[in-house]
Amino acid sequence: MAELYPGNVLKQDKHYFIRDEYDTEGENGPSRRALRARQKFSRRKDHFLHALAKHIVEQCIDHEVGHISIGDLSKIREDENGESRNWGKHGNKKLHGWEFDRFTRLLEYKAKEHGILVDRTSERDTSKTCSCCGRKRDANRVERGLYVCESCGATMNADVNGAVNIRRKITQSPPSGDMSNGRLARPVAYLFNQTSGRFAPSEQMGCEP
Repeated sequence: MAELYPGNVLKQDKHYFIRDEYDTEGENGPSRRALRARQKFSRRKDHFLHALAKHIVEQCIDHEVGHISIGDLSKIREDENGESRNWGKHGNKKLHGWEFDRFTRLLEYKAKEHGILVDRTSERDTSKTCSCCGRKRDANRVERGLYVCESCGATMNADVNGAVNIRRKITQSPPSGDMSNGRLARPVAYLFNQTSGRFAPSEQMGCEP
């Protein structure tokens, strides 16, 4: 079963609270209201990451999964020579706001409590390679969220395609089960419910993934 965890709620919170922070910042630095906005966003972000890690581990327990492979993004800010990448002003700000390392540590901690192993695996070329036929091509990712392979015609969610390739790196074998376009193109999406503080399938929340 392919599953996704969109971070739309976290992005919306960030947009709202950062705007509120900058709108109230004066000549002498952040106002009290700005500091409260910053602290509130930090708490909501913490809760989101903890809830996400907890839900993933619970899913592993329910499906008797004892091994998690997660993309290693520790060097995403560096080029092939180890130098810092320059993605432009907007890109650099967005990249440095990612919480990938912190989330991975949370997941490792919660998984360890239940005897589940977490492996950090290189994501090199996983977004460019077709998980169905193995052909690699930069142009296959035609737009955000969509991967189309011109070689075999497979059409799928781009994140799921990358996840399947990461799994293949660990297992050294092709994925099993139904790998049809429909299954890969429309994975189950779990959305964060701010009222309950937990993740639930999108259809239970009346949303489309």
